[in-house]
Amino acid sequence: MFRFLLLFVSFILTINSFDTVRIIGLFLQRQNATSGYLRSSSSSHWINQCIAMFRAAIILADRYKIHVEDHPINYTVLETTTDGNGFAALELLCQSITNKTEPDVVGIVGPASSTNARFLGPLAAHIELPLISYAATNAELEDIFTYETFYRTIPSDALLAEAIVQLFKYFLWTTCTMILGNDDYGYGGWKILSEVYHSKLSIEERLIFNPRLDKFHANLKQTLEKSRSRIVLVWANQSSSTRIIQHALEAQLLTGSYVWLMTNKVNAKIF
Repeated sequence: MFRFLLLFVSFILTINSFDTVRIIGLFLQRQNATSGYLRSSSSSHWINQCIAMFRAAIILADRYKIHVEDHPINYTVLETTTDGNGFAALELLCQSITNKTEPDVVGIVGPASSTNARFLGPLAAHIELPLISYAATNAELEDIFTYETFYRTIPSDALLAEAIVQLFKYFLWTTCTMILGNDDYGYGGWKILSEVYHSKLSIEERLIFNPRLDKFHANLKQTLEKSRSRIVLVWANQSSSTRIIQHALEAQLLTGSYVWLMTNKVNAKIF
């Protein structure tokens, strides 16, 4: 996080009369009521770690006299949701940026989801602010024309998709049933596999999980049983993946008949 803070100060911006400038940090709410259930303790711990690292970077910048046009760097933390509506995060960010009672904004850290990044990226590019996400992995965010000032500290989903294809090749698997979260992360993974790797991996059935409703768009058990493939690939975030596995447990689908592959961790407390 600290090395990417150096990237912010390389941008030449016009600073107002305040003594300091700001970097806005966008982080998930510790308890997201819109998801229909409390976030797991491990997720909350991860959020706390992200916020702590962000604050530590600001403290280190001050200690090492890393300033923007001789103005010390301050910060503002904004909490966002994962309700799938990026307009809420966009409104929150706009309100903070246009707040004339606070110092100018010189950069944005976040957001935590690809959905929100898709909404915020064009705005950041338009007003020439660097937007550096620590968690948004959607491969389409690499479009430098739409997301000109977007950067991230983790690999895109393109690398994950390639790793999954190599895994299938190693075990001589050719088909799977894919369960994806109803967000940019889930749809992005499905798009890469179906468009880029369709000749190497065939998706026999596709099942969409809606975390807000805590349900699938079709019957989970029937979909898996009618599929010719016994490989189940779950491309969803941690909270959705945990709920998907809980549904599979209730339907007695976590047996030797299926091989389950996850792109995110699952809360082990459900077992």
